[in-house]
Amino acid sequence: MSGPVETSAAADGGLMRVSSDKISRLMDLVGELSLSVSETVQSPDLAGLTLTNFDAAVHRLNMIVREVQDAATELRLVPVDDVFRRLRRMVRELERQTGKQIEMEIEGGDTAIDKLVADRLYDPLLHVVRNSADHGLEGPDERVATGKPAQGRIVLSAAQVGSEVRITVADDGRGLSRDKILKKAREKGFFGPDEEPEPSALWKCIFEPGFSTAEVVSNLSGRGVGMDVLNATMNALRGRIGVDSTAGQGTRVALHIPVSLAFLDCIILRLGHQLFAVPIDVVSEIAKPKPEDILGISADEGAEMFRLRGAHVPVCRLDSFYGMVLPDASSTRDSVLVVFNTSSGAIAVPVDEILDRQQVVMKPLVGRLANVRASFGCALLGTGEVALVLDCERLAAGHAAGGVA
Repeated sequence: MSGPVETSAAADGGLMRVSSDKISRLMDLVGELSLSVSETVQSPDLAGLTLTNFDAAVHRLNMIVREVQDAATELRLVPVDDVFRRLRRMVRELERQTGKQIEMEIEGGDTAIDKLVADRLYDPLLHVVRNSADHGLEGPDERVATGKPAQGRIVLSAAQVGSEVRITVADDGRGLSRDKILKKAREKGFFGPDEEPEPSALWKCIFEPGFSTAEVVSNLSGRGVGMDVLNATMNALRGRIGVDSTAGQGTRVALHIPVSLAFLDCIILRLGHQLFAVPIDVVSEIAKPKPEDILGISADEGAEMFRLRGAHVPVCRLDSFYGMVLPDASSTRDSVLVVFNTSSGAIAVPVDEILDRQQVVMKPLVGRLANVRASFGCALLGTGEVALVLDCERLAAGHAAGGVA
């Protein structure tokens, strides 16, 4: 009787179909379990008690909870190839619509991503692939005339880098047109008439709502929608976008997305009575500045710079950014400076105290709180307190723009 059952189990690899809703429910419960354990072991009722071997038991319990969190996270991971295969099918349709010859190459399709991320990635990635096919790749005759193969090439790749998944769409087309994009950006007021922005700043314009350099509106492009959808989706997924383009050689769009959306490794910071959580991957270093290390720039509306080993890092004060009223006047010389790495450069943020490093349970900000600037959401801590999770990319962009994020 056991023979057929074992054969059947071996045939399907022991796999079971479980709905993503049930897995999401399990992850919510694991998050609540983690919070309950933290609340219990940090209860003030335990203060002053002599509990033999308590610390060892707490450490063991925390390790088990962490393993349960990791196991629950893995249950919701799926191979990114599920998304890539759908895009490969769309390339055949794009060939017919554009009249171009397109080869799509897929790399790293077995890279695992959160199912919630995979469900939201297809449409934004489709916009990127469409742009590569319509704007990036040249027609067969033009490619041959420039010494390229008649068939254009789009490479879709994925790889896990630390706690992030990097998804890249690269083509070997004509590259982004600096002149066209700069002209359109100046028309929209992003840059002054004589301003010559760096490529990294200019390429960001293509993600602005309504931005398009296409002179003819088609079913593929020209409406100015698509890339801004990608930008909005990446913000919602706590991700970031990088663009690199070389004229005549092609364009590369890289998406950096956290492996898991439920739990986040953070450093907990305190400024006044407000707690902040920062993803540990963006923290470059923590410094105790000397008075002479902070420089005021009166010509730039009182902006401050932190002198760090010969380099100057902009100082972003969270109390000014968020309009906080601190209980005591905090001076930078008495603070700790946390330096964050962002795609637009490093920024230094003064805080009163570095509290802890912990894996936090993430909750999105909804309702009126959804308008809180430069934030991924809130982190529920074991003490019962709530910390605001900083989106350092938008914090840096908002600080550079004078507080608008």
